[in-house]
Amino acid sequence: MKNSTIYTVLLTLIITIGLFSCGSGNSPSSTVLKSFDLMKSKDYEKIAAMYVNDNGEKLSEEEAKKIEGLIGMGAKEHEKEGGIDNVTIDEETISEDGKEATVDFTIHYKNGETDKDDADLINVDGKWYMVLNMN
Repeated sequence: MKNSTIYTVLLTLIITIGLFSCGSGNSPSSTVLKSFDLMKSKDYEKIAAMYVNDNGEKLSEEEAKKIEGLIGMGAKEHEKEGGIDNVTIDEETISEDGKEATVDFTIHYKNGETDKDDADLINVDGKWYMVLNMN
């Protein structure tokens, strides 16, 4: 149970980080997908740059380094499942004011297993970022 909880937290962090990636996505869903592309290429620093706190503020350098480490740990967990084959978006919900979103997605592993998860995002100056939730 404890390992499952840790894995879920890591996965959520990874996804959340991915959503913040350089604001290159025009939508919350594209931000989430970008984070997984970066994870496949092991570009953890860029994923960490995709995160903000729940106030939409950039993470401190120390927080970003911690996130990079957690993403690396999460990537190792993905490898235990044969690696990520692809990620599909199940649902994208954007608030009426267009400032917050939730993306539900499914991770498909190369061994045939799947995991469902979600990510919270926030729109900062027209760019979607993943929100680092520590609860």
